[in-house]
Amino acid sequence: MRSRTVGPAFASMCVPDKRFDLRDVTNFRRGRGDLVFSVFMVAVALFFLVFFFTQTGWEDRKLPANMARYWMDQFGITDPDKRPARLGRILKQSWIAPMACLVILVPAAIWNLRGSLRSVRWRARFGLPNAVAYELGQWGRALEYVGWFIAYTLLVPVLGYLVATLLLGTALPWRLGYRGLRWMGICLAASFTIVLIFRTGLQIRTPVNIWLYDQLPQSLETFMQVWF
Repeated sequence: MRSRTVGPAFASMCVPDKRFDLRDVTNFRRGRGDLVFSVFMVAVALFFLVFFFTQTGWEDRKLPANMARYWMDQFGITDPDKRPARLGRILKQSWIAPMACLVILVPAAIWNLRGSLRSVRWRARFGLPNAVAYELGQWGRALEYVGWFIAYTLLVPVLGYLVATLLLGTALPWRLGYRGLRWMGICLAASFTIVLIFRTGLQIRTPVNIWLYDQLPQSLETFMQVWF
């Protein structure tokens, strides 16, 4: 009986899904990469706070000299036009909703960072790993796929939707470990089917001035621009 040489099986790096438990929602625990996320959230909150005054209409407010009367008018306690007072006039201001969000977001982000720093110090005290560098590396690796998408959007005006989709549909699976003639054939077929559905069938708009199509004869150029 002839023996076959079997190659290594494909092993996924994704963690298997866990069964959802309602207790996991309230049983909050800080992970080893919690500090990175906490610093990031504080940076986002402070970013919104810095641009709040210029982007929400706060600087364009016309404040009268009598501030007490102004706030009474805004809350509907008094009415300057001698009409029935309307409670909540201030809610129509463009800056009130962003301010309410920042009042919650900024203190919450700082408080969460405080707890994260305490957790890091506690782990360091008992010699437990924090793995902050590893967490940053994982976040950096995820940015690779943002680069793939940017490259794809830049290639479409140059090579056209058909060629760019075929390239991405084969290069990205190759990067993920799906290699060999069989997998490349599957990827090419799937990518071409996507083009037929979205561009040929549904006529999704793509850039008109494509460098590769401009190099073709006039009749073929028109055909490619209409269908691919």
